[in-house]
Amino acid sequence: MASNKTFNSSQCPSLIEANSLTKLTDTILLIYPWIMILFGSISNPITFIVLTRPKLRKSSTFFYLSCLSIIDLALLHTFCVNLLLVHNFGIDLQKQSIIFCKLYSFLIYFLPHFSAWTCVAVSLDRVVGVIFSVRGKYASLARKWNTPRKAFHVMVVLFSCLFLLNMHFFFYSNEHVLKDVEKLKIDVNLIYCSLEHIPEHANKYRLWVMVDLYVNVLIPFAIMLISSVIIVHGILRSTKNLAQTLAQESSRFGDDRRLSFPQARPKSSNSTQSQSDPLVLTRKSINLIKRASTAFTSSVSSKARSVSYMLATNNIVFISLTLPIVVYLSVQRPIDELECKYDITKSKLIKIICIILMNSNCTVNIFIYSFMASEFRQQLFELINSVFNYIFGHRTVLISNKFSLKSDFRSTKQNSSGDFPESHSKRASSSK
Repeated sequence: MASNKTFNSSQCPSLIEANSLTKLTDTILLIYPWIMILFGSISNPITFIVLTRPKLRKSSTFFYLSCLSIIDLALLHTFCVNLLLVHNFGIDLQKQSIIFCKLYSFLIYFLPHFSAWTCVAVSLDRVVGVIFSVRGKYASLARKWNTPRKAFHVMVVLFSCLFLLNMHFFFYSNEHVLKDVEKLKIDVNLIYCSLEHIPEHANKYRLWVMVDLYVNVLIPFAIMLISSVIIVHGILRSTKNLAQTLAQESSRFGDDRRLSFPQARPKSSNSTQSQSDPLVLTRKSINLIKRASTAFTSSVSSKARSVSYMLATNNIVFISLTLPIVVYLSVQRPIDELECKYDITKSKLIKIICIILMNSNCTVNIFIYSFMASEFRQQLFELINSVFNYIFGHRTVLISNKFSLKSDFRSTKQNSSGDFPESHSKRASSSK
């Protein structure tokens, strides 16, 4: 047995490499919690304020996203505040209070689950809104379902189910991990009130790790991916059907014109008579239908692309930032079973990087919404301008809504008269 230990120690890298990794790990633990708390405490409240503005709060989708911002803020503070106190001030709240220990262990698992399934609820909400609303017999049901009240009920059900799934953490104590002083020194973000520290429940802990993998990552991502495909397919199909309908109406008008007016009529000198000519009216109807078909097709195609980009970005960010920590906890050997100091430090550093990636998922949503959702971007600009107007006491336009999509510029440039959209709306209202 002794020769085995001697052999393992001889295979370990030098202590210089281990000490360099230790310094890097300690530096990250000193700086990273401050950055995450500072940035998350700014971005998530701003996101919540924008999503609850009058123009957005009536949408069930934005209600889910506003709840997600609060969940992400709570998740970020749950992870980072404890790390900040332990590695900057030497205060471990899990040792100070058994109540906080159980609450911390519960929130570490409950909040990521709640965040993931809130994203699932958003995806399913869009499926109902896009797919079933285009069918006549389901349109009224879809309108009744896509409301903030129904979204609130869904969030209550999710909260209740996930609370029951994670409530077993309230029945564990921290006495087992407090006896292992060495493990407290070498591990990071250790959950004291957990099954992993009770030897007789090792099989139950491995089962819980697999449950966490499926509930937190695999099942939510599969649902979001399938929902994304369904939404994009539904929008493209509805666009194609409507374009075909408009094309058929255009050809029908053309056939009626050829049957009713087989010969070309000479130009009339009277302008009033030419305007009331049935041939002129038919040509105007055909041109109107063609312009409406082209405009609607390009508009819906742009919406389909934006929806697909939004969903794809959400899915990619979610899976890429959340999966590493779950996979690490599933495959990594317990850190107290490692013998080399270099391997211990490397495992600790990898775990820290996975935690940072998961916490980053709680801070990047404001960028995704700003770049992908034009409504959110417009309300964000209005909020910023209103804040500066309140501070400086006069009308100050700090940010204009010129960072719109290319389709907005194309629609402006394609106006026949070359005027701005406001002038067209004024002309339409005056003509009415």
